[in-house]
This record gives sequence, structure tokens and C-alpha cells, in this order.
Amino acid sequence: MAGKSKFSKDLRKKVAGIRGIFCESDGILTNGKVIYDPSGKGSKQFHFRDSAIIPYLRMAGVVTGVVSGRESDTVSRWCADLKMEFCHQGILDKVSTVKKLAEHYKLKLKEVAFIGDDLSDRGVFRIVGLSVCPADALAYVKQSADLVTFAKGGSGVLRELADLVLTARGDLQRILRS
Repeated sequence: MAGKSKFSKDLRKKVAGIRGIFCESDGILTNGKVIYDPSGKGSKQFHFRDSAIIPYLRMAGVVTGVVSGRESDTVSRWCADLKMEFCHQGILDKVSTVKKLAEHYKLKLKEVAFIGDDLSDRGVFRIVGLSVCPADALAYVKQSADLVTFAKGGSGVLRELADLVLTARGDLQRILRS
């Protein structure tokens, strides 16, 4: 499931305690590429597996949302279509935003997982309970993360983490039985 294949007891405990999954969008939900058409309108691709798990996370009481440094109408629409709890873009200070969101949703920071892949995400990694990055993140970001997924950005990173969290909490087994 995830790039660090042997989970320590500490890592398993961290995963089981997650009640919120917050993530960057570019390089996590997308492959980080933007395609511009001749009129200058950009487009992005999202992985269906990431979107398919959001309703199940919601049913399990896991808060989901995006905290991104870049602004994109496409990301706003994707988050709204999936009924994610929040989508904050154009954020320079991700640390204070994540702290405020955790407080708003009555989450302890140790109950928040954050998925990121670049310099601006490393500060958040230091304050959350579980820091995660995709397989194709920069080397120094991987060194800062608790967990490196097998999936590359835009290829189901959120889904991989969601399945781990739901499994560790016992929710995936209940979902499969229903």
C-alpha cells in the first residue's frame, strides 16, 4: 500500500488516529501539470479513485479538504462536486491555515494527516500527526514525511492514504460489509 512498507508501531498508531485528511492539490490530486489551451485557460486531470473515496471518508467522519498555494477554478469545482469540507487556495501560510481548520473542525493536530510534495508543505509536516507525500515528491520532502506512498502525484495518492486510514480505524471492513 505505501512506500514505507514496514510500518512501525508508532506509524500504525498515527494512521489509526487520523480524523482529518488535508492536502495540497497540484502534485497530489493532480500530476502537477497544467495544460493551457490557446485562450490561456488551464486544465488539470484528477484521478477517479481519489474522488470515489471521498463519500466513504465523509461517512466515516473523516474531514477532507484542500490547502493549496495556487488558485484554480478547476480545483474549486472538483472540491465542491465532491462535497469536501473545505477548499482554501492561494494560501501562503499553510501552517496557520491548517491550525485554524483543525480548530474549526474540532480536530487535534495529531488527528490531521497532510499530503504535500514541496517546500511549502514541510512546515505543515512538522505540526500534523501524519505527514505524507507521493512517490515522486522531491527527495528532501520525502525525508521529512512520515509516509511515502507508492502512488505518484495524480495517480491515487489520496486514495492510498484514505484506504490506510479507513483500514486502521476499522471503517473499511464495515464499508465492505455493507
